[in-house]
Amino acid sequence: MMRKQSGLTMISWMLIIGFLAIQFVMALRVGPVYLNDQTLKTVMEDLKTDAAIKGKGVRDIKFILRKRLKMNSLYDLASDTKAFKFKKIKNGYAVTADYEARGPIFGNLGFVATFKHEVEILTK
Repeated sequence: MMRKQSGLTMISWMLIIGFLAIQFVMALRVGPVYLNDQTLKTVMEDLKTDAAIKGKGVRDIKFILRKRLKMNSLYDLASDTKAFKFKKIKNGYAVTADYEARGPIFGNLGFVATFKHEVEILTK
């Protein structure tokens, strides 16, 4: 009685391990970008409830926002003057963060991730 082969061959294992390695490298490269985005969201949401914002103008709010971004190690966003837009609303300002993050994956392959968040900050 002959036994059938059971399990995967060496080539199958190499293909699976290669596929998993590519996924792991992509997660290592793209993951921190999404963690930074979550930190930015938290900083912007905290601005809504901050008592120090009351009665402040756009210049002061920009200063507070940049200071908090630097405290959270988001130096690229803190120095990006085009990423944040301020729009006057009835009782304060609508702050919009619209930016993109680029990075390499491996070789000449890279990624682009775009993000957009908006919060309303009441200053009155």
